[in-house]
Amino acid sequence: MQMDYTASTTAKYPDETNRQEIARIAHSLISMNEFRYTTSMRSNNIKYLPEIDHLRAYAALLIIFYHGLHLFGWKFRFNTPFDFSEWPQKLNPIQAFLLEGHTAVAFFMVLSGFIFTLGCYRHKISYRGFIRNRFLRTYPLFLFMLILGLSVFPDHFNWTGLFKTIFFLGNYPGALSLGSFSAMFWAIAIEWQFYLLFPLLLWLLNRYGIPALLILISLMVLLRLGLLLQGQDMQLFTYMTIWGRLDQFLIGMLAAVYYKTRFHPGRGWDWMMLASVVLLTASLTIYNHLGGWVSHGGWKFIWPTWEGLVWGLLIISYCSVARHTPVFLSRGLAAIGTISYSLYLIHYLIINELITREWLLSISPAPMWNALANTILIALPLTLLVSAFTYRWIEKPFLSKRGKYRSN
Repeated sequence: MQMDYTASTTAKYPDETNRQEIARIAHSLISMNEFRYTTSMRSNNIKYLPEIDHLRAYAALLIIFYHGLHLFGWKFRFNTPFDFSEWPQKLNPIQAFLLEGHTAVAFFMVLSGFIFTLGCYRHKISYRGFIRNRFLRTYPLFLFMLILGLSVFPDHFNWTGLFKTIFFLGNYPGALSLGSFSAMFWAIAIEWQFYLLFPLLLWLLNRYGIPALLILISLMVLLRLGLLLQGQDMQLFTYMTIWGRLDQFLIGMLAAVYYKTRFHPGRGWDWMMLASVVLLTASLTIYNHLGGWVSHGGWKFIWPTWEGLVWGLLIISYCSVARHTPVFLSRGLAAIGTISYSLYLIHYLIINELITREWLLSISPAPMWNALANTILIALPLTLLVSAFTYRWIEKPFLSKRGKYRSN
């Protein structure tokens, strides 16, 4: 249930009454479909929260900047096909944050758990209806990218790979490899593994409460620790499998329970938002200096849990800060959030094509600045444009066919 910002905070923070009233009106205006794309995006199973679209937008933009800085940066540094042999490390915490922007995947995972639980906590759901909705949400564009990739790389086709790619195993060896067309399929596979599990996880939460999820998170940490002690490499295991991501989804579920039962937006949570950004930036800076994404350090067994906790804190606190967002900015973020799935699947293809065709700007002797300029001035606008098109003509027609899977 969406919180009534004014009612829940005025008693505790009377000096914020006017600002909260303005925020409430702005919130209502946005929710009344000021931005025309959001109508089909909204679920029949959860009241629309513009701040959720804001968070989707931030996650999508972060992954675009992450890949832009690495792929464009590599082109300007070495002028060779990208590989992971030279992972940049930066003292500047903002640069380190962006260079470790793969954390946007964790952001998406926590946010998914948060959104589903926000709508379904203390409700029963239809498994069939839930899966049908997720299929209509994700598969039209996914299949479009798959067919497009196969048309460009027909020699990469094999039946086993097709089976794995279509049936939620795209993050395992043997799935189809279709260059930049399938670059993000592995994450979609993990999302789908969550979808298949979510009704069971929700049942456990509704039946046994928060301790059930805490036990599962502890089991994930112990599983990774046990495998580490047996010699398992933690780099890809924690990054590209459900065993490295499940606790992040569960943390998102716990954050939603807190939001629904105890959360009240106010100055305390506003300050917590700042603290969570500082904590996330510091964590990623340390991560970068420990070797970054390419590191095979054993410490990575605990990283998914820590990463998920920080993102969970940021998501909850942003739900407080969002009430201060000006209407025009909220509308823009909601627009980007609405097309975030297209942004996620398409951006890598666009960046790769720009590099392949050498449609690049060189404005500085510093590769990082050139990479940033090309991301902001070329890749981002093109990705937004193409994603608006794919959302309108591929995603949106199917989104309107989604039904209700949650009991009243």
